[in-house]
Amino acid sequence: MLCAPLLSAQEMPEVEIDSVVWYYKPEHVFKRIGEYFDGEERFGRKIVLRSQEGEREGLYFIVRITEFADSLPDGCSFEVDMIRPDKRDPVTVKFPLPNNRKSHREVWLGFIGDDQPAEKEAPVAWRIALIDPQGNVVATKESFLWSKPPAESQADVAQAAE
Repeated sequence: MLCAPLLSAQEMPEVEIDSVVWYYKPEHVFKRIGEYFDGEERFGRKIVLRSQEGEREGLYFIVRITEFADSLPDGCSFEVDMIRPDKRDPVTVKFPLPNNRKSHREVWLGFIGDDQPAEKEAPVAWRIALIDPQGNVVATKESFLWSKPPAESQADVAQAAE
């Protein structure tokens, strides 16, 4: 009989962020038939975390991880840094994983209300980190433009090319 090794409450499995895509999702996408009967929101085969309670419409980063979320120790979180087209400085939002999470690999991180870019514009750049309970970054994924050199470096490159 084969048994998977059990992790203690303090151990962090080796996990990576496999992929990230983002979409704007309207409120009705989250409404399931069961909610009409009992008023309880259901998420299906994903974990949905939002920057603000109450509303559902917004910009969602759909993050796929290589391990099931229930194998992560309690106290883990995702941190999203995003450069919005309507703001100069990056916006950072922390999304704590619930302790009663299910065995899913897909996590939706929602920027809701004032936290999302104006007029449903695309984020300029983003970085997502999975943080362990001690505050250490254990996995990251970023957009191409996140690692783009600062403007001063670009000017230096342009001058060197001349």
